[in-house]
Amino acid sequence: MKQRTDDLRQSLIFQPSLLSFESQREYRQLEDAIRDHISPQDILEEIWTSEIVEGEWEIVRLRRSKGQIVNLDKLVSLRNLLQLILPHASDAEIDDLTRRRFTNKEIRKQVTTLLHSIDLDDSAIEVEAYRSRRDKSFRQIEDRRAGIAVPPGHRLVDQEVKVPIEHHGGDT
Repeated sequence: MKQRTDDLRQSLIFQPSLLSFESQREYRQLEDAIRDHISPQDILEEIWTSEIVEGEWEIVRLRRSKGQIVNLDKLVSLRNLLQLILPHASDAEIDDLTRRRFTNKEIRKQVTTLLHSIDLDDSAIEVEAYRSRRDKSFRQIEDRRAGIAVPPGHRLVDQEVKVPIEHHGGDT
């Protein structure tokens, strides 16, 4: 009976698929802590506990990743801020300041001074990256909803337009 229960548990209970940078040890520590607290009594409680563990692990994963997601947009965000501060600068100048801000101390100081000129500090770059990412998500939702509002095939661009050819009395 014990073997059968263990086999059933293995087939029904979620087995984690960890990302390459995630720790099996940390996952097991979280799982053990939750299982110790809940102490599942039967297979249904085992399944529910497993779902709780997975949900909590996803929350941890997203919290860790949030910073990296924002970091991905830092260059674009800094470029956007510099375009606001320096409206007459060329694209090449903006691109140069943007690229070198992360590797050159003098440029970093220059950019910090520029940000201060409009009452911002270096954290504005990350805030802009976060705002940009959030706005992108909202645009995707709006675009999807717009697509649902007018089903494909019913939009004017999806329809073949046939122009009737009029014959005037001169043809026989």
